[in-house]
Amino acid sequence: MLDGRENDGAGSSNDGFYESKREWMGRRHFTLALEGSTEGIYKIIRPAIGEALREMPLSELKGKYRKVSSIDKVSKGWQDEYDVSSKQCMHGSKCKVGSYCTVGRRLQEFNILGGLILPVWGTIEKALAKQVYQNHKRIRVVRLVTTNDNQRIVGLFIPNAAVESVLTGLQWVQDIND
Repeated sequence: MLDGRENDGAGSSNDGFYESKREWMGRRHFTLALEGSTEGIYKIIRPAIGEALREMPLSELKGKYRKVSSIDKVSKGWQDEYDVSSKQCMHGSKCKVGSYCTVGRRLQEFNILGGLILPVWGTIEKALAKQVYQNHKRIRVVRLVTTNDNQRIVGLFIPNAAVESVLTGLQWVQDIND
């Protein structure tokens, strides 16, 4: 991306790779900053999540990061962050939420309960109500499209931390119906 901008002559002198000035969770983080359509406002690309939704003013970028000229340093740091983000949240290995935390994770697992769910809606509602985190207690209806066969599925989003509780509740309902 950076080379493409430089070759097109569209780049700014502040475009480039940056390293965080402060360590966070025992390491420095890397980012690619490219000036957007507004002068002085930069698109931020991170190894774990790709392009960030929020653009960053140059003053904030320079306050939090320093530009890195060593491509070897950037390459190693970028690859390390990319690799770690596939299995671990940005809070590190000692995160209070544990493996259920998805903040800053590049790969995330989602659980969608589909099919005939109205008869077990109350059971699901009770299982979610027992969750520790407020955002895990909400019932959320979601729609997704599969990538391999464009199948549309509508179902309930079940947070990773609630899967066991929901399955236990559904097993109990099945036992009663048998």
